Order: sequence, then structure tokens, then C-alpha cells
Amino acid sequence: MWGLPSAEKIHSAEDWFVLLGYDAESSIPEEDLNDIQHLINTPVAYADVVSILTGTSVLPVSDLDIILKAKDMNDLKSNNHLSIATQQLINSIRIVVTNPLKLSIKEKISFQDGVRHDWRAIGSFGKYGFGILLEKDPGEQHIVDHNSIYLKWNSLNMNFIAGDHQLIGGYGLIAWRSTSVHKGFETVNTLPRQGKGIKGYRSSNEYWSTRGFGGEQQTQFGKFTYSLGRTYQDGYLSGEEIKLDKTGLHLTQNDLLKQNQLVENAATVMWNNNYTSYQLGALLNAQSVEDNEGGKIQQRSVSIFTSGRQNELHWFGETALNNHSSTAVLGGAFYRTGSIKYLISLRYYPTNFRTYRTQPFSEWQGQEEGEKGIFQNVQLKYEKHIISLYSDIAEKIEDNTLTTSNNIKYESGIRWQWHSKKHRFKTQYRVSNQLQMNQMYFPNSINYNINRTTAKGQYQFQATKDLDLRWQINSTFYNNESQGLGIETRFNWKIPNFVITGSWITANVDDYNGRVYFWNLNLPGEMRSLAVSDNKQLLGFKIKMKSKNNYQIYVRWRSAWKTMNFSGTPDQRYALAIQIIF
Repeated sequence: MWGLPSAEKIHSAEDWFVLLGYDAESSIPEEDLNDIQHLINTPVAYADVVSILTGTSVLPVSDLDIILKAKDMNDLKSNNHLSIATQQLINSIRIVVTNPLKLSIKEKISFQDGVRHDWRAIGSFGKYGFGILLEKDPGEQHIVDHNSIYLKWNSLNMNFIAGDHQLIGGYGLIAWRSTSVHKGFETVNTLPRQGKGIKGYRSSNEYWSTRGFGGEQQTQFGKFTYSLGRTYQDGYLSGEEIKLDKTGLHLTQNDLLKQNQLVENAATVMWNNNYTSYQLGALLNAQSVEDNEGGKIQQRSVSIFTSGRQNELHWFGETALNNHSSTAVLGGAFYRTGSIKYLISLRYYPTNFRTYRTQPFSEWQGQEEGEKGIFQNVQLKYEKHIISLYSDIAEKIEDNTLTTSNNIKYESGIRWQWHSKKHRFKTQYRVSNQLQMNQMYFPNSINYNINRTTAKGQYQFQATKDLDLRWQINSTFYNNESQGLGIETRFNWKIPNFVITGSWITANVDDYNGRVYFWNLNLPGEMRSLAVSDNKQLLGFKIKMKSKNNYQIYVRWRSAWKTMNFSGTPDQRYALAIQIIF
């Protein structure tokens, strides 16, 4: 129990994810960024609050139960069992009784190695909704080189969508999942989550969408969801393998040569149903991918996924089979009480196990690579202290025999957090060791030949209600060859109609292996980090001009010197964003 509910508020999606505990190395779904930004900046009905919060993939599982049981917004605000981050988010939401028309328009232009531009509009009117994205990467010639649109219609028992969409189900063995693949201190909150069903696609990553039609219908036998699409993708075919460019970025001529070189035809059907104490579902997909030279690869896959709860124990899992008779498994259990959360998860993915939109919880992402591993995560709360620990041991599989032992990787970390009204402390320590050769490791000890250690300390001081100061120090040690040290001083200063954020980073880094990470000065819809891999001084500011009429203007500037004494010509980076919300 935390005591009295917090009365503090969140002022940006970035602040909220940092308060949740996500590091600059974390991967955060862009859809979640958009959802949280929408809640903070837009008056919404209470039903929308519940729908959005339960649909995000980063909210702690313990908070989900409270949100689903709450009667209204006052009930949520008075609940002292919610996490501090969720309490502050709830305090930041403005409730309206009715809001039939909702419209958000965002324009963003950034200058770094060329011009990146995107324009987005997301809106709804009653049962109908739409989303539009127009984007240009620095290497592309046209201002709307990439475009995406969807239209949706929702009723009591049926949802229908046309355009770019996602069918998210299970735990990532076939069709995405509701959390990123990042392993770390916050995985205990996100891994035991099933998919969201059918959703309009709002991310700028061109790889992840399906272009076509989709829908879902609730029946007495459960919910049926389907997706049918014909989608152009970046990449090429190599023998029986599909080589995809998953970044969706077009910065170089080589990136442009791979653009839209593949066309995918895919059909996916999902069924799932809620029973008294458990959930059960099944996914079936057929996929055909062709290139411009007549090459063609066909794939089929099926999976069964489930989750259930018995008192304080929550179990989950998915088993998938593809047309190469390769079977993958992911499963685990989650236990929580008022002060303890514990997660254990086991996984086995054979080589060449790739399906429609596979995004498994994994260490290696290569087309030919499989793995087996076990992950554990525990979080302890005592008064104002939070201690988090995790460990993961994984082994790359290069052929599908259980006796192969190579490329073993062990990673572990410990974090301590403490907060009061004016002070916040966070320290953490991670160790990652990897073996890159064959070795039978039982009963012999493992002689790892790659060792990477990172340590971080952070202190935040809330000087006044309008000014907070933050200091962060990061260090990296890689084998006995490379090391890096970076220090950031950051402030947020709120004055009438403006929020000013300043950042000064100084780093002394040997090479890329000793790199250190910091959050960038992010604009709406961004949660990007800076990987500093050499000696640098970085100075930057972000200014947000806000209005009571629901529009915001953002300006970002950052200069980077490749020396420690600010000598030479700095690399200049600029960005402008406008957000209008009705």
C-alpha cells in the first residue's frame, strides 16, 4: 500500500514513460505513445479512458485490474493501490460527458542528414473513425513518399476496418503482441499480456502494417477476428527466405533500392473466448510473398494461445506451428501480492521459424536463428522503495537439436528507486555476458568472451511546482577494450503558455562498444534515444508553446561538438512540430 493517492500530474507522454521506469535503450510501441499523448492533451469521455488504458501494452498488470473494476473517474483518483505513474496520469486526464467529434492533427519536420517530415490526422465521430499518415524520410524525394490511411466503423458486437491495420493476438509467435521485445526491469508489467484484436495502424514504421480489410465480431461462441491484405514491403527473397528491411527508414540509396520490392498477400483469422477462469484462442495465417523477378514464397502457420488466473497466480502461453513443421513455444507464470511481483517465462524457437508478423520475446532476431531461454523478473516494494531484478539466459540455436550448445548469453540487472515529494533517486546495474563459440556448459563453467557492464545513476529535484532539475550519469565497460562515461544535466521549466526543456550532455567514449544512451528531446509521438559513441558535447533546447484552445507548437534545437572543449563546427539539428486537438 502506497498511502494517500498522488495529486501530481503528467505533462507529456515522455515524462510518463520515464516515470514508469523505461530506459533510453527501451523499445516503446509508437501506438502507445499516441494513446498516452491523446489522453494528456484531449478531453475524453470516461469510457474512452478505460478503452485506451486497457488497450496500451505498457500499463502494469496490477493497474489493469483496478481500472476494469472502477465505477468512474473519481473512483480511480481515490484509489491508492494504483502505481504512482498511473495515479499521475489519471490526474492529468480531463473528462467530458459527451465528445462526439474528436480530431488530432500533427505536423512534424526535422532536419538531420536531410529532411524528415510527417503529417498525421486521427479522428472519430460517433461510431466512425479514421487515421491518415503522410511521411517522407531524408533519402526520399517526395513530400508524401509514404502514405497510410484507415477507416473504421464500430458497433456493439462488430468492428470493421479498411486500409492499414494490425491484427494483434497471442504472444507474438504469429501476429505481433501487445508489448515490445525488449527485456528489462519493466518486463514484469508487460509480458503476461495478450493481443488487442484489430486496430488501425498509426505508426511510421512501414514494415508492420497490413493494407486491406479487417474486422471482428462478438458471438455467443467467442470473438472472431479476420484480416485480408495485399501489402508492399521493403526487402528481397533469398532462396526460401524472406529478407525484410524492418526499420522502414529510407536514408541511403541502398535503402531506396529495397523499397517496395516485395508484395505480400496474407489472410489471417483469429478466434478467442473468455471463460470463467481462463482465456483461450487460436490464430491461423496463410501468406504469399513475391518479388519483382517472379520469385515466390508461401507460408502457413497456426497457433493456440491461452492465459488464466488462479488467486494471485497468472499463467500464459502460446504454441505455434508453421508449414516447415517447426514448433515454437512461449509460456510462463506471473505471481503478485501487494508488495511482490514475480515473473518466469520459458521460450523455444527453432531455426527458420518465421511466420506472418512474428515478434517473439527473443534475444536474436535473424531469419535463420532460433533460441531457447528462461527469463525471470521480480519487483519488490517497501514504503517508498522499489527494487527490481531480472535475469535472462538464452542460447542461440543453429540446428534443431536439443544438444547444441553455442552462443550462450546471460544478462542480469538490479535497480533501486526511491522518491519523495521533491526528490527522486534511481540507480541500476546491468551485466551482459555472451559466449560466441561451442561449449558444453553443464557441468562445466561458461567462459564468456564478451562482457558488457552498464551502470546508471539519476537524481531529480522538484525545486518548485514549475521547475524540476535532473542529473544523470551513465557508464559502460566492454571487455577490457572500451569504456564510456556520459553525464546529462536537464531541466523542465514551466511558465505561462510555455514549457522549456534544456539538456547538456558531455560524454567521453572510446568507441561504439562503449556507447552510452540518453533520451532525446522528444516531440509528440517520439520516444527516441541518443546513442553517444565518441567524445561529444551536446547542447539542446525544446520549447513547447501551449494554448487553452488545444493547440501546441514545439521547437527543438540541438548542437553536437565532437570534442570535449566545444571547438570546431558543431552538427546542427532542428525540428518543428504543430499539434492541434479538437
